[in-house]
Amino acid sequence: MDQQDLTQADVLFLSDSYRFDPTERIAFSEDEVDLITSILGSLGRFTWAVSPSVKCPGVKEVDMSPNNMNICRDYLQETVKAVNPKLIFVCGNLAMKMLIKKSGINDKRGKQFLYEGYPVIPLFHPLSVIIEPRHKFLFEADIKNAINKYIFKTTVKTQFEYKVLTQVAELQEELAILTDTEKTISCDIETTGLNFLRDKIMTVAFSEGSKSWVVPIDHREVEWSQKEREIVLSLIGKVLMNPKNKKVFHNAKFDMKFLKRYGIEVCNVWDTKLMHHLIDENAPKSLMDLVKIYFPEELEKF
Repeated sequence: MDQQDLTQADVLFLSDSYRFDPTERIAFSEDEVDLITSILGSLGRFTWAVSPSVKCPGVKEVDMSPNNMNICRDYLQETVKAVNPKLIFVCGNLAMKMLIKKSGINDKRGKQFLYEGYPVIPLFHPLSVIIEPRHKFLFEADIKNAINKYIFKTTVKTQFEYKVLTQVAELQEELAILTDTEKTISCDIETTGLNFLRDKIMTVAFSEGSKSWVVPIDHREVEWSQKEREIVLSLIGKVLMNPKNKKVFHNAKFDMKFLKRYGIEVCNVWDTKLMHHLIDENAPKSLMDLVKIYFPEELEKF
């Protein structure tokens, strides 16, 4: 019944269940609170509170039947009402299941959900960060991104536009500037599979600033004549062999093997997967993880 002791706060952190340390009930251990405090202290002034999602002490996820969860959710709802936060962090899988009825913290951490109008962000449990320090990078990034967005309102929506080029003349006109530009461009391919010796490239996409272009190659909705295909591949090659700029890929070796099979070479390659390894070798480096870290607002579109 901890809602009787809680007051309004900007941010609410929900743990799994109560524990005793050793004379009082606590939602997080002292080390876990210190970890959270060390991150929040650099972000600015706001209030925050903590509470367990399950009000009984020492309860684990395996202990909770569906009926037990439904009973405990009534008390959890009262906690949320008492704090009335602008943002809720659910720490660990049990807290996430209790509040938003979803599981899979590894896949859902950093994403945004709603609980009765309150924004909810799943996080790794602080204990898992203490035990496994490689989780700290994502734990800290998820907290900072969410607080900047929901508390300080500093997140800026990105604006992108893209054009699918299905005519040779249009393709030549649109991509002509990329064959000689000094500006950095990014490139990504979509394929029919993972085997570069057997599978085909469906599309090649380029981005520069806020503009993007998608070029179909072996796509079922666009059929090039043999001559048109040669022109398309030649122009893509000129864009990627432009010596004046950088070409940014994610996991470039995958894209480059496919492109080489199509007779396309690439120069001045920068790989975001490798670059992020240099920033933090313990942080995950998948494209989805990088989006969660640096462009979390883009996930709302999916």
